[in-house]
Amino acid sequence: MNQTASAGLSLRGVVKRFGDVAVVQELDLEVEQGEFVVLLGESGCGKSTTLRMIAGLESVTEGSISIGGRDVTHAGPVQRDIAMVFQNYALYPHMDVAQNMSFALRLAGQPKAEIDRRVQDAARILNITPLLSRKPRELSGGQRQRVAIGRCIVREPKLFLFDEPLSNLDAKLRGHMRTELAVLHERLGKTTVYVTHDQVEAMTLASRIVIFDKGRIQQVGTPSEVFNRPANLFVAGFIGSPGMNFIQCHAAQGPAGVVLQAEGVSLSVLPAMGTLKIGKDYVAGVRPQALRLAEGASQLVLQVDVVEYLGTETVLVGQLAGQPGSRITAVVPGDRHDLLHTRVELQADPSRINVFDPQSQRNLCL
Repeated sequence: MNQTASAGLSLRGVVKRFGDVAVVQELDLEVEQGEFVVLLGESGCGKSTTLRMIAGLESVTEGSISIGGRDVTHAGPVQRDIAMVFQNYALYPHMDVAQNMSFALRLAGQPKAEIDRRVQDAARILNITPLLSRKPRELSGGQRQRVAIGRCIVREPKLFLFDEPLSNLDAKLRGHMRTELAVLHERLGKTTVYVTHDQVEAMTLASRIVIFDKGRIQQVGTPSEVFNRPANLFVAGFIGSPGMNFIQCHAAQGPAGVVLQAEGVSLSVLPAMGTLKIGKDYVAGVRPQALRLAEGASQLVLQVDVVEYLGTETVLVGQLAGQPGSRITAVVPGDRHDLLHTRVELQADPSRINVFDPQSQRNLCL
């Protein structure tokens, strides 16, 4: 993406060290105005530290950060025109909802009429108008989260920052609030950076996902891109539930082109993958959702050990025929308990097969 002054957020060569330990390494990222970008990764990967540097809560060891085309690398949080929702919401317990939402505006000396207008507008957007006179202790987790978001909205910032805001909610409420956040972003159109370790949040909310590992960005892409064409083996294994199947194979010449072969496996690949070297070892990556029950010649033979029925589909888990200790997962339509302890023949869509170099771990399909 072009690095332009109009970008909502720009991080260039950003490094963060604590002593001799670099927790964020040479990070480059451009977020366009109005984008919803999710920083995704496991605990300790550097995503929250990156968010805190954007917010001005952590200093930058090297590199620069710009918001709305203005360099804010050394600016304090107040000078950055950002608003942040924390994991624990950080509401003042002695203030009611209206006072919590208006606190920053009152501190800035905004006129009372303007403060009241902004608070009422935000409360209406978030459906919390009846809660304005309540204290935080009188609110549910979801209501507290709405108040924390409302406190951000009233400030009308250039940039919204979210630090795992749904992690304290139960599963049902998380699902509801994901929808609410998506609707809110669609309505306000504000540039948003959102940190989570939850793949479902990332896949459902993001315009683009930034996947971190050990302080480095592994891939930046749309949810479809990181799911269907992961940049490397790490991303492929990290994204998706059930996880991607990895099969150690070697390239061979088939009747209609190159195939990836192993014991009990013969996978056709797209003609574009003709650059694979015959006889060389590769790692085939196949999503469980890309496998189907064979209608013709099978490409995989699976000994089914476990069947998990999920209502509209069934997850089959088993071993490749001839490969004891292997583990393969397939997702097929309907209730297929009849397949338990049977040998199942499967086919894979060649357009959905990823091929990885075992040395560089790069996806050769990109």
